[in-house]
Amino acid sequence: MSPPAATPARRAHWLPALGVAGVAVVLASGHVCARFAFAHGVTVVTAATTRTVAASLLLLALLRIRGIAVLPLPRAARAAAALGALIAAQTALVQVSVKLVPVTLAILTMYTFPFFTAIGMRLTRQGRMTPRLVASLACAFAGLALVLGVGGEAPAAAGILAALGAALAFSTALVLTPKLAPDLPAPLRAFFMVATAASIFVVASAATGDFRLPETDAARLGLAGLSLLYAIGFAGLFLLLPLLGPIAIAVTLNLEPLAVAAISWAALGEALTPAQVAGGLLVVAAVVYYQARGERP
Repeated sequence: MSPPAATPARRAHWLPALGVAGVAVVLASGHVCARFAFAHGVTVVTAATTRTVAASLLLLALLRIRGIAVLPLPRAARAAAALGALIAAQTALVQVSVKLVPVTLAILTMYTFPFFTAIGMRLTRQGRMTPRLVASLACAFAGLALVLGVGGEAPAAAGILAALGAALAFSTALVLTPKLAPDLPAPLRAFFMVATAASIFVVASAATGDFRLPETDAARLGLAGLSLLYAIGFAGLFLLLPLLGPIAIAVTLNLEPLAVAAISWAALGEALTPAQVAGGLLVVAAVVYYQARGERP
């Protein structure tokens, strides 16, 4: 007997999951552009400011197209602004970590955020720590360790703490987004979040004097690429969050470091070892395993 055809409900479940996988690829492409921009003299403050401003403008345009007014500010805007502060903290802490420890170790430590997200959902009674979830997270984390090829040298404790802080900030934003300002339309809530982050980085730019426009075509190209791709990825992520839920989003985003490795191999000629390929397949298997039955909190 042939297996039953996929139901509309199951197809509808996979659509947002595929959307988040696309977001992971877009964000990964942004990381590769960022690496290119930094190599040509773009500062961290410049990159953080331009990408959050670009995301704010993209979401503002989406709000205008959909006829959603930003003003007068709704009461829930303060809650969304608090979420934006978490996003700004996550961005800053990741950059601090990358400065203090090897980037692969910083990324791997940052990707403990799916575990923190699952714990946060359990503590706030929004989800359960099921055996399927624990197995998927453990499998994905093991795969990332292979993909990123982390060595055994002793890292700087401050760098590890910064990456863990970034993971906690991002997972807290994922967990609290459905609970804070639940009546706000998703595009409006995402706009207030990223506009808050952009405001924080604009102030930081003015305070540090470290915002500098790129002087070469290569730097301008890298900055434009990372700003556009981050804007698209951020907007897509928080628009899809209400459809898929924080835990499923966190599990699926494990594809992002894998996409970074694959894009770096294709675009920059960086070699991939057999262990990295095996790790990548392990990550994909973990994501598919978790999503296969459409498990929900």
